[in-house]
Amino acid sequence: MPDEDPCIGPVELRDRAKDMAAAALTTEDRPLLGQFADGLEPWLIVRTGIDLSGLPSTPLDFPPVADRSWWPLGWLTVGMMALAGARLVSYACENKGAAFVNLVARPEKDVGVQLAERSTKPMRGHTDGASFPFPSEFAMGGEVHSPAPDLLVLVGLRNPGDTPTRLAPVSLALDALTDEELHAMEGPWFDIAPQGTFDTGHIRVGAPVLSRREPRHGLSMRFSHGKVTPSHDAPPAAEAALRRFKEALAELYVDVSIGPGDICLIHNRQVIHGRGSPGSGIGGTTRWLLRTYGWMDATVGCPQPGGPSHCHL
Repeated sequence: MPDEDPCIGPVELRDRAKDMAAAALTTEDRPLLGQFADGLEPWLIVRTGIDLSGLPSTPLDFPPVADRSWWPLGWLTVGMMALAGARLVSYACENKGAAFVNLVARPEKDVGVQLAERSTKPMRGHTDGASFPFPSEFAMGGEVHSPAPDLLVLVGLRNPGDTPTRLAPVSLALDALTDEELHAMEGPWFDIAPQGTFDTGHIRVGAPVLSRREPRHGLSMRFSHGKVTPSHDAPPAAEAALRRFKEALAELYVDVSIGPGDICLIHNRQVIHGRGSPGSGIGGTTRWLLRTYGWMDATVGCPQPGGPSHCHL
């Protein structure tokens, strides 16, 4: 693997990481990764078994830790994404464009009571970057931000309590809707506010939450329990669709375990993801995941002027 910090140059060193990931991939995982890349699997967990015994204490904030103990797993992640036909991306308005971000419990003294409690409680299902455009919308021009992630990638460093990541396929939840409700979800009937980690004031007003126009994998969804609301002039079918979608999700979640050394690749627009309760405790040997985003090779955005090649507006 490259010796450099994977937060620096993950695009430039992608091919090297890809070759090394291909060599490390088991014969069992190789066809599964191909199926994931083709959209035949909504998510995939690759269990690398990599040695993480040298990890430092679990950090207390989002910014990545410049510690060599996790770098090989970081590069394996870049390589696995490349094998799936994707490249690592980040957003200038989200954690300052960091290529990898820590998912950890945070101390009350640093972030306040509300955010500290939120980091130790279950997280409701959503897609990341819900207020950002679909690729087809970005292609039409006039967008403030680049497209939302095609892939969400979670990387296990520590998970002592086996806190589950909760995943639900969008297609199964949509099966609960009537044709009229499905049609309403494709209409300009929803307002979408930015999620908490995205430092932007841009609210998407009068927009669809469901698209059939994306180049990959059929139906594409953007969703958040708290950030997606019917517009003031939305028809009853739009309100009913959102309500029935939420109700259907509750019965569809699958709990998956992301342990040390595991790489979980998720199709962000085809899967709603959430989290079980990590429990109390901060730092030390508490839960520590990394999170990064990916775009499939055909997805384009607006690079941050003067920023690293993976960072976009």
